[in-house]
Amino acid sequence: MPVLALNEGPIAELVKSEGSGRPVEEIVRGLARQKLREADEILSQIDPDWSPPPYDPFLVAQALGIRCKEVAAPWLTDAMIFVQEGVPTILYRPDRSAVRTRSNIFHEIAHTLFPDYQYNPAYRSSGRPRLFEPEGQLEHFCDIAAAEFLMPMHLFEADLARIGFAAASVQELCSRYGASMEAVCLRMVESDGACCTLALLEDWRNERKKRSDGYQVRVSYAAPTSRFRQAGAYLPPCLVLGNRSCIHLASRSKKVASGEECIELGGGRRQDFRIEALPLTSRPRRRGRTSVLAFFYPV
Repeated sequence: MPVLALNEGPIAELVKSEGSGRPVEEIVRGLARQKLREADEILSQIDPDWSPPPYDPFLVAQALGIRCKEVAAPWLTDAMIFVQEGVPTILYRPDRSAVRTRSNIFHEIAHTLFPDYQYNPAYRSSGRPRLFEPEGQLEHFCDIAAAEFLMPMHLFEADLARIGFAAASVQELCSRYGASMEAVCLRMVESDGACCTLALLEDWRNERKKRSDGYQVRVSYAAPTSRFRQAGAYLPPCLVLGNRSCIHLASRSKKVASGEECIELGGGRRQDFRIEALPLTSRPRRRGRTSVLAFFYPV
């Protein structure tokens, strides 16, 4: 990940007040874990049967002294947090899916780790600022904290050790943590439990006029594990896929598909990968095809 300039604003304030000199990601994850422990202790005292995951964001917010209010208003895209009458208050849209609402609420709770939410309302919307803009940096670190609230890494890694790092495990993890497929897959990569990269594949283009062996698909993003980077492996920004690629099969059938395929990396280089492809039906179809999340394991 590129090094961000953190010379001013709420992120710099947090780093200065924390004082350890650790990377911001570590500070944010540590604070999120601390907040979750606080909520856990309170909720365990109230309810002896409290045994997450999944963590209920509304109960966590309540335990941390944060109020949540439904607001069915067109000006609110997803959620926001501000201070009302001295109480941190999250406004959220009640018409979003349960999974999306959980993520939104945890993201807003994450804003309380930074001092600016008390005087600068923070919005959760589908239109995200760029990472290298100050607001984009803040949203990025709130996403990191929200993932820790939603899927605490020590629990998540224990589950991965139990059921295995594989596409076949994703649905069970989604159900256990009440998280989206994309969030779970990214968390799997963050756990560094395999030598692989996760790629979101979208925007198919028919290449048959130029070549007879298939289609080109754009890699919207690739999230590699550290083991994948250390192995010197990579994916190009576009993939040329054969007509029988498991990625095509997953996109057409809307079912998980897998296989071993040789991928052109550019400059005459080719690499064999074992691929596990999961159709991402929550995203709009492009060119008549479903977007695909795929794990690429170098062979």
